[in-house]
Amino acid sequence: MIFFYPTLLLVIMNVFLYVAMGLLLLTSFLWSLTTYLKQKRESHIVAKIQELENVMSNPQFLYSNLNSIKQYILLHSPMEAAQYLTEFSNLLKSISTNSKQKNISLAQEIETVILFLELEKKRLGERMEFFQEIETNLNTETIQVKPLFVFKQVEDLIQKQSDYTNMKIHLLVKNVGEKLNCRTEGAMPNTTFIIEIPTK
Repeated sequence: MIFFYPTLLLVIMNVFLYVAMGLLLLTSFLWSLTTYLKQKRESHIVAKIQELENVMSNPQFLYSNLNSIKQYILLHSPMEAAQYLTEFSNLLKSISTNSKQKNISLAQEIETVILFLELEKKRLGERMEFFQEIETNLNTETIQVKPLFVFKQVEDLIQKQSDYTNMKIHLLVKNVGEKLNCRTEGAMPNTTFIIEIPTK
């Protein structure tokens, strides 16, 4: 039995060596895979940022929101950040496309405003509550408005309320009055933003 001990010890050492090598290879593979996926996500985010920079002919809106974008990216996962940037890119495309037109339909303007409010809700989380209420049978497609006529007022409203811990915004679109008008009801931070559409 004494003569078998060195052989047995050698076998055990070889087994440990192979196991250690296997673990090292597995660890190396997992690290490489993690690094690759991280770089892919980061490059996707960088590509989205570059896309955003190319969207706006006048980048004022983008510059004023860069802090918000950076904050969102730092506080969320790469996948959530990439999704946020995709939606923000869609908003900028909408703003850029609409701003080049002399007039757009009120439906397009409302769509842009809702895109913006949904992004703000995503960014601010529980700090913001956002409701929308659009009266049925409103033909917003036929009403023509100046681009960003409503959007600029809603953006300004959000900026004024940004100092509050919590805010509630209710977007209401209804048939009333003789001309297109926008106004607010209620005191900040609980505000109803009303888009009044002519009854005729």
